Amino acid sequence: MEKKLQNRLLYFFIAIFIITNLGFYKTYLIHFPKFEGFPWIYHMHGMLAMAWILMLIAQAYLIRAKKYALHKLIGKLSYIIMPLFLISLFFAAKESYLRNIKTMPQADALTNMTNGGTIDIFFLGLIYIFAMVYKKNVGYHLRFMASTGLIILTPGLGRFVFAFLEIPFPLALIPMLLCTAGVGIIWLIVDVKNKKSAFPMGVYVGVSLIMFIIGAGSHSAWWQGFTKWWVNTLY
Repeated sequence: MEKKLQNRLLYFFIAIFIITNLGFYKTYLIHFPKFEGFPWIYHMHGMLAMAWILMLIAQAYLIRAKKYALHKLIGKLSYIIMPLFLISLFFAAKESYLRNIKTMPQADALTNMTNGGTIDIFFLGLIYIFAMVYKKNVGYHLRFMASTGLIILTPGLGRFVFAFLEIPFPLALIPMLLCTAGVGIIWLIVDVKNKKSAFPMGVYVGVSLIMFIIGAGSHSAWWQGFTKWWVNTLY
């Protein structure tokens, strides 16, 4: 099973790459080459996201091709790309908040921070840390790295569903949940059925549910209080 999973990951990461680019086509890529009105941090953030997805594709291919030494060498790039990507997430979220606060009440701007990358900094960072802690455990490492791809897929998938396919809200939530939390739940069930450890995909599913709960409770007093502290302290 693990060998088949390793071979299929290549197509999985390629699908993430395609969906992400299609999702950002109407909202970002269509403005090439001038990109008028877009701050530089969005460009840096986008390039780092693409760098991470391309690294996942390369790593999956190298495992499939049994080029393990090169896989390990390229894997060391993650120690540079992921921290820079998380930093870009912070500044992209900051830019988004500062733009929103000019056109809407602060409560609404704080609510929108659930979609601006703020919580992704913590959860993506957590999943990556697990991937590195368990890098010598092939099954765990593979699943945690795949989970980073699923988390990064979410914003591109959202734009793909809303902007590219033009599926109205709330119907758009169905494919989004199926492709993010749903994939993790199915993978977790398959692992349990095949007597594999439930830990790696269990962590991802838990993270996905927490992110969903936070998003659903974005108008709550605790989220408003936390984000107001975040903004006043760090922005």
